Amino acid sequence: MVRIERAKLREALFLLSVFLLSLLILRNFLGSGYSPSWGGDAYGHLFKIWKLMEGYSPWIEDWYGGYPLLRFYPPLAYFIGAFFGKLTSSAILGYKLAVLFAILAGAVSMRLLLKELGFSDASSYLSGVVYAFSIYHLRVLSPEGNFPRFIALNLAPLLILALLHITRRDWRYSVLSGLFLATVGLAHHTLFVSFGLIVLFLVPYVWITRKMGVRDIALNTLIAGITALSISSFWVLPFLLERSNAHFLKENSIEYLFKFQSVKLGDLLFPTSPWSFYQGIAFYLGLIGVAVLLKRREEEKALGAGLLGASLMAILLSLGYYGPVPFLNRLPLLDMIPPYRWLDGLSLVGALGIGALFETLFEIIPQKIGSSSERRKAVVGLLLAFLIVFSLSDVRFQRGSLKAETFPGNYLAVLNYIGNDGSTGWRFYQPGLWITQGSRVSWAPALARKPALEGWYRQGDPAYPQHSYLNYAIEKDPGFAEKALKAYSVKYVIVDENYQGYKDIVRNLKHLGFEEVYSSGSFHLYRWKNFTFLQPKSSVLVVGSWPFGLGVSYERAEYIDDYADNLNEYSLVILNAYKYRDPLVWKKLEDYVKKGGILVLNTFPSPDAEATRFGVKSVIVRVFGRANLSSSIYNVSAFSNFTYEGQPWTATAYEGDLIPLMKLGNYTVLGYKDYGSGRIYFIGLNLPYHAVYNDNKYERDILIELLANFIKPPKVSYNIIDIKDGYIKLKFNLSHASTVIVSENYYPHWKAYVDGKEVEIKRNKEFGLIEVALPGGSHVLELKFKDPFAPIRYLSLISFILAIFVLASSLRRVSNRT
Repeated sequence: MVRIERAKLREALFLLSVFLLSLLILRNFLGSGYSPSWGGDAYGHLFKIWKLMEGYSPWIEDWYGGYPLLRFYPPLAYFIGAFFGKLTSSAILGYKLAVLFAILAGAVSMRLLLKELGFSDASSYLSGVVYAFSIYHLRVLSPEGNFPRFIALNLAPLLILALLHITRRDWRYSVLSGLFLATVGLAHHTLFVSFGLIVLFLVPYVWITRKMGVRDIALNTLIAGITALSISSFWVLPFLLERSNAHFLKENSIEYLFKFQSVKLGDLLFPTSPWSFYQGIAFYLGLIGVAVLLKRREEEKALGAGLLGASLMAILLSLGYYGPVPFLNRLPLLDMIPPYRWLDGLSLVGALGIGALFETLFEIIPQKIGSSSERRKAVVGLLLAFLIVFSLSDVRFQRGSLKAETFPGNYLAVLNYIGNDGSTGWRFYQPGLWITQGSRVSWAPALARKPALEGWYRQGDPAYPQHSYLNYAIEKDPGFAEKALKAYSVKYVIVDENYQGYKDIVRNLKHLGFEEVYSSGSFHLYRWKNFTFLQPKSSVLVVGSWPFGLGVSYERAEYIDDYADNLNEYSLVILNAYKYRDPLVWKKLEDYVKKGGILVLNTFPSPDAEATRFGVKSVIVRVFGRANLSSSIYNVSAFSNFTYEGQPWTATAYEGDLIPLMKLGNYTVLGYKDYGSGRIYFIGLNLPYHAVYNDNKYERDILIELLANFIKPPKVSYNIIDIKDGYIKLKFNLSHASTVIVSENYYPHWKAYVDGKEVEIKRNKEFGLIEVALPGGSHVLELKFKDPFAPIRYLSLISFILAIFVLASSLRRVSNRT
């Protein structure tokens, strides 16, 4: 009992020491203000913590015109930050407390790993402290600002510990191993690759030191794998199944990115700047310890060889563009790992090596100073303190990048102005500010409480290619920029004088009709009135052919049947020299018109030259020379003679229930019929071809004027009833049926409803937004994001609870035996 109490006290003192060291080393980081950005990613990660504090939603409005939150980025670090944020009612404090938690976790995980490797308590405490305060880890924290990877690096020793448990312990430890694997993967899945390199080189050591048979190891591996996958399935399965919706680049195949993310050897060996990849004195001392292992027993020799081999390979891969074998970085899978990420495991090698070095010195001390227990303890204590202080002395190189900062006041003033706009259904855009302000642009929606067109994880942006081109177009292609800003419902644009393209942006904004409404310091705010959340398309379908231009581009089909199920996407459908396979297709045409569609029908030549459609009968007529035309609207004398190659002109005319605009005796040559909410225009005498055959501009103009209002997008008005994460409801009025672009990024799990009835949605290729065919008239449109993977969260929760229950039961049995 006394021994147990002493052990508990020792662990408590260890944790207290790490905590106090954290407060000392991070005192400037923990001070008042934001976590330092230094051009890194800090604000982007802070935003996600803030967003989770409001409650989790798989789709958020704040970024990119709609964004699948955490679909393609591991969530654990944000959950930890949001937990502490909720406790303190501050996302900033949540971020900082999560950093402290991670450092404690790093020290403990490294301590546990070394104990499993057979090191002494003193060595494991030393390695735990050295690992937790690795200068490389601090570089990842700031200036890089990769908060999730910092958390993951501190948990990474659990990955190797899990492997050891699988080969050395019973099945209960395999459950624990599965929990460890899930924890590391949910913190940052890329560590399975960088630390997987270490695991690969340690396979001989693991095999030599195994305590289980092959069959038991296979069973333990299965248990650990099932446990890990079950717990992490709520994120892993959607990530794997929907990667095609993300924009992951093979970055090592893009020359400038490959070069930018490769490590220069000098930046690895020396502290050239806060952004360098220097591993610190701890790594050099660790290499000495690893070299010592190579001189010891077979097991320790295998451990040392594995660590040394993994280190050399990691350094080789990290050099990338600057190294001797850059082709390795372009191999499948490896081509998606930025070269510098291979250095992630070196801090573990350094910390473990220092533990091995201390073990060796600890064995030598009694031989040099005699057997006096007190003298031995004093010398060991001094040696331990020296190694800690010496190893952590490099922390001073990161001191400048670990100072809390204030958000720029002028930038904040502009965001406050935007926030005071009480309207909704629009976004603000910050071209060039990602250069001058870095990741602060992603935090701007939290300060303004309004959605922005930016974010800070382009891989997850559903419309990344379109947004990327807009960033170019706002300076160089104002024609596209005008269309895009309207489609993305951008009301405000923030520009910064310090951006090199500032003058080009301002010139284009003014040309497009923006006016400056506010400025503060170098920041200027522009606003326009030409934004819209609903934008009808000018969508025309011609089935058959049309002999002259309509003034807009149109889709063309040979058979009506091929487009029969998608007619509602078009504001105007023209049937001219058309065909169809199934006569029942006319039922769908009737439905299209009833719902507000506009149909133009010329039955010659077609299968319906003598058919009745919409209650109007088509008849074949023959005219020669001057036709006996009459009209109270058109100048019939301006029409050309009706002859074809010296023969009578053969075509169709109509009789029945329709309103005539032009007649040939008792037949209607040009007329219309209202049908439901739509209209059908009947064109006789094959007038489109007649106009071209005779090159008669007046005849062409009549037809163009007749269709002009329907070729142009219909008029639309709308009122947003509700808009929030994953849900949009609005009332709209369309002058006639049309395909409409909704200013929300398309993603497969959106569902659309008109007056409660589900309608199909599609992706608009030009802008990456939602397209939906809407009927004419006044209706209610609802859009709901329905995540099909939501039930998997319960599987993960149940799996986690079961794993904790199994571990708690095992711990209780051990405690009872003790």
